[in-house]
Amino acid sequence: MMVHEPITIRKATQKDAADLAIIDNMASFGMSLAFWQHAVTTGEAEDVLVFARERFADKGSIFGWKNAFVAENENEVLGAVTVYEMPEPDDEIDEIKRLFPRFVPVFELFGETVGDWFIDSLGVFPQARGNGIGGRLVNWALERSKEQNYKTAALVVESDNEPAVALYEAKGFSKMKSLPKIEEDAKGEWLLMKAVLS
Repeated sequence: MMVHEPITIRKATQKDAADLAIIDNMASFGMSLAFWQHAVTTGEAEDVLVFARERFADKGSIFGWKNAFVAENENEVLGAVTVYEMPEPDDEIDEIKRLFPRFVPVFELFGETVGDWFIDSLGVFPQARGNGIGGRLVNWALERSKEQNYKTAALVVESDNEPAVALYEAKGFSKMKSLPKIEEDAKGEWLLMKAVLS
């Protein structure tokens, strides 16, 4: 799909919640879907997709629409990025690790980013890829971090997602630490990447 200019980046609104949930699921290594399915299994939610949309529509959610930016063309959302200061782990982290052991390495790397400007859930819908949208979203996220005087930006990515790793390196991110995936027959590693902001 060839996307024609202008491609604009704007602050997300609550109406973008469904698109943000889909993009988060694409970008989250399967973590988000696992959490949403667990909520249905335990009776916290009735439907996976409805629960996901509600989570991203929540004004108080750190990873929800209030901290997201979307790229769009002709009123169609093409991609998005969520950015925020990584908080200290909350009291539920040990229980989350117990419930989702395959993501323990990811949470360990998240712990190395506390206080950093964290780039979370960056994704572009498949039909819109190849148009430089991911790079624009990274630039946008970094510009917002500099406006707020953060010294370091951070993210976690899978090592075998070579296009994403190459993009982040081109934007000034360096590999800081890696942890092996612990699933059986898993390929690659989890990478922590950081960029020093001038």
